[in-house]
Amino acid sequence: MTYHPDQTQREVIDAEDPVLLVCGGAGIGKTTTAAAAVRAHLQRIEPRRAAVAGLRRRARTPEARALFLSFSRSSVAQIFDRTANVLGPYQSRVEITTFHAFAWRLLTRWGAAIGVAEPTMLSETEAKLFRVTGTLRYRDMLPRALELCDVPAAREHLQARWSIIVCDEFQDTDDRQFELLTTIRGAARLLLLGDPNQCIYSDLPDAVGVSPQRLEAVLDLPGARRIDLPDVSHRDPSNILPAAAAAIRRREFGHEAVTAALGTGRLHIRAGLLTDQEADVVADVVQNLRTDGHTVGVFSHHIDATTGLSDQLTQLDIAHEVIGLPECLGASLDAQHAMIQFAGGTASWPGVLQRLAVFVTSSVRGKQVPDLARMLLGQITPPAARHRLLQELRQALRGAVPSEAVVTAAEAYDRLGLPRGDRHWRHAAQLLQPQVVRHLRRHRDQVDALEALNTAIAAYRTDLLTYATGEPGAPVQLMGLYQTKGREADATVVVLRSNDFYGPERYEPFETGSRLLYVVLTRARHKTIVLLFGDDPRPLVAPLVKLAT
Repeated sequence: MTYHPDQTQREVIDAEDPVLLVCGGAGIGKTTTAAAAVRAHLQRIEPRRAAVAGLRRRARTPEARALFLSFSRSSVAQIFDRTANVLGPYQSRVEITTFHAFAWRLLTRWGAAIGVAEPTMLSETEAKLFRVTGTLRYRDMLPRALELCDVPAAREHLQARWSIIVCDEFQDTDDRQFELLTTIRGAARLLLLGDPNQCIYSDLPDAVGVSPQRLEAVLDLPGARRIDLPDVSHRDPSNILPAAAAAIRRREFGHEAVTAALGTGRLHIRAGLLTDQEADVVADVVQNLRTDGHTVGVFSHHIDATTGLSDQLTQLDIAHEVIGLPECLGASLDAQHAMIQFAGGTASWPGVLQRLAVFVTSSVRGKQVPDLARMLLGQITPPAARHRLLQELRQALRGAVPSEAVVTAAEAYDRLGLPRGDRHWRHAAQLLQPQVVRHLRRHRDQVDALEALNTAIAAYRTDLLTYATGEPGAPVQLMGLYQTKGREADATVVVLRSNDFYGPERYEPFETGSRLLYVVLTRARHKTIVLLFGDDPRPLVAPLVKLAT
């Protein structure tokens, strides 16, 4: 990608303000401009650091580095990969991570200083099923990391490590994330990227302090300045879809921008679709878009709806990857890994059943534990047929060599007739099988191979739960509405149902819900198709029915 900054973007690149807030709409190039600004900053600061080192008679000064914090490492990393020539030789000096992955890294390195010598992560699904003392949950990581930052040695190290810190989606940072930013900063510059119209996490649980007002409050920091980028989309240079999305966010459904998007076919809306035909309709739309050569993003809502749609699309032979449900994928990986451990004699059968219970629970929404999970945990008696299937799986695994056990584990989903999470199970099998082969080749002793596999799977699971690992760039991706930020595809399919819940807002103008619609409707480069299922749409999306063809 060749980057040609305009005058305002050049102002961002050349700026040296201690705190610079860069605002702009979806797809206008904030992250690419930030990459160019990071390179320019590192180029400027290196001679200065070398001069200081010379005055202090140091033989060598550490290289200047940058930290890029976001909510999803993969979405930022994709952009940085596409703009490698923007960062040039400085790409290796930019650390890209998520807030929670960063917090976890601090705790694994220095946690002993606050009594967390060997931190173990407990997923939210696991917390539903059982209590494990001495573990950390996702929501514990930032508070404990902030506690660690109170340790002078840790704080001093962090404050000296980076000369510039970039925060993407700054409008969605909560109070603890903002405190972490300002605590680790030291003398580093802050480059903050935001858009008040994309603040969509304010109604989520534990989102304390998340609001568009975050952008105003940060300007109270010493030396802070704001630059607004021109409202020109690089994702859709015609600006047809972004303009229509902006009008819909303002609840101006009759605006000429919406009419233009519908008239050109860039926006297509279908309403009154039968709920029991959802998968067939989505599959047909996706197939047509793929025939036209488009990459496709399918946006659904909630964990159970997304996993259910994924399973049905798999049955209809629509190849796709599910994005943004890390607990389900991690639980799939853990369950199959436990089966391999059982075959190798390093795990018990109750341990396998426990991992299966976590997987079953991870693919559904709500606080209730599924009956099947309770059966697997021995809390209720399973039907005779279910018990027989489990015993047959146990017998197939007993004493199997790892190369056989990994195949049996991959087939366990179908063998047991598990209800949901088919795509995640298959994805986990694809990840696990090459890992088993690799470690068997590296280690002659099977015990050593299984131990190395344990270490690799534990690390990958941690990356999943802290959103530190990216997802495969499949031509068809399925994700929840809240996972769409930072994503893009040639064409997007937005699935809206009459029973979807969009938050506590009940009346116009639906400020938070309308911002969510804006984000969802600005992900496509060429075409967005909205599918409304059911005959009683929620008030947030009901006006779209009148625009349907």
